[in-house]
Amino acid sequence: MNSIRRYISSIHSMAILLMLWAVIVNSGCSIPREKLAQQTFDEAVDAYMNKRFNKAKLLLDSVLFTYPDLKQVVRESKDMLEIIYKTEQERNLLFLDSLLNIREQEIKPLMALFEAENSDADDPILVHKKQTPNRAWDRSYIKAHVDKNGTFYISSHYTGSNFINHYAIKASVDESYQETDSISDEAYIHRFDNEGSVWEIVKYKNGSDNGVGSFIATNFDKPVDITFIGTSKYKIRLTDTDKQAFRDTYQLALMLRETVQIKSQIRNVKMAMRKKHPERSEE
Repeated sequence: MNSIRRYISSIHSMAILLMLWAVIVNSGCSIPREKLAQQTFDEAVDAYMNKRFNKAKLLLDSVLFTYPDLKQVVRESKDMLEIIYKTEQERNLLFLDSLLNIREQEIKPLMALFEAENSDADDPILVHKKQTPNRAWDRSYIKAHVDKNGTFYISSHYTGSNFINHYAIKASVDESYQETDSISDEAYIHRFDNEGSVWEIVKYKNGSDNGVGSFIATNFDKPVDITFIGTSKYKIRLTDTDKQAFRDTYQLALMLRETVQIKSQIRNVKMAMRKKHPERSEE
């Protein structure tokens, strides 16, 4: 009986010790957790002040994940994340606006070399002034086109005494060459004759030039031969003027496409900011 009593007493004592240990541990940990959370938050603020935004966001996310029960530091961490988000978006807008301004200034002198082929259209097609119809109506050549969004395409213009019914062209530089797709859509083929002379125009849109345009622009400083491919073939060598027109048009197309992309990024940033701050309207 005494042994049983001693055993029960020892269990009771152990239970008391365990309870005391739990109280000590819990009371001792609550303060360090708050301090650790505050230290992590302070480190995040310091990283933000030193413009180390990614590090600051990681530290704040750590606070939110590790100490979800500490309401004050959680609230402060969420507010700080909002501040970082706003700062990043404002920096992005500042950079994009600056880049857009630079690109538009670079485009201006290049645009002076072009004129609208269809000025009354909502989306006018720009052609190099050296390749306007009044400068090239009586010769065989190929022409570069671009619209305000940077969409680039080429067209082949043949004139002679007989139709060759061409549907493709090949550009050659030494042993290298690039050939367009064969065009069968009548919307992109135009043939007519007048007083013994014939004209054929074929447009290579939607990528059907198969890289011929960029091939010519890249090799503008080399002799470039063009072969008109149809029921019969006809070969010309591009003039320096036409090669320069291709280079200018292709360069303009790239720059216009970049400005379109920059404007799209600006819209996306502003939309993201409105979603984050729905109460704010665009200025």
